[in-house]
Amino acid sequence: MKLRPRSGPVIDRRAALAIGGAAALSLAAPRGIKPAAAAPANGAALIAVADPRYGDSLGFARGLERHGASVLQLAPDAGAVWFEAIAPRLRRGDSVAGLTLDSDFFILQRLAASRGAVTRFVGCHDWRCRPGAVHKLRASIDLEGIAAAVAGGNGSWAESLATALAAAGKQDAARQERMIRQDDAAPADSPRYFVSWLMTLAV
Repeated sequence: MKLRPRSGPVIDRRAALAIGGAAALSLAAPRGIKPAAAAPANGAALIAVADPRYGDSLGFARGLERHGASVLQLAPDAGAVWFEAIAPRLRRGDSVAGLTLDSDFFILQRLAASRGAVTRFVGCHDWRCRPGAVHKLRASIDLEGIAAAVAGGNGSWAESLATALAAAGKQDAARQERMIRQDDAAPADSPRYFVSWLMTLAV
């Protein structure tokens, strides 16, 4: 497995696809991340993953935290975060969400799928090809409120998205897609391409 500095992708995508199973990643993951405490016994839990380098990612996590989510910081190795902080606390029906780089989502999604998790929402937030942003949303939960939150959130779109997602994520719906174009410029600390996501372990 090829590891790279945090400034680039955490794990090469082709290498990630070649992983034979969870054990291989577990052996390669660096030590030192303290396992999170067990989820509370009453009701399904929500875990928000935040990349501390980006204000929008932190804002998204804050929005979910206001709705009862536990916030975990994304470390340089997403695989280590999964095995040492996320996976030990997940139970049936629990959810994990984040606003992260695509490379981190790529790894976390595949590791979550190995536990039977279903990706219920993905949003691609792109400032690379135009002055403003293009938000492409697809989900198997109700997208009306989520799309309205992104469209009306302006500078706080990430927190608005998280708030709407926390409400919509409680009920399944038919698969839907939306595209939203905005004139807002990307923040100075933005990587200019984010992925927001929500994954839930099967009940």
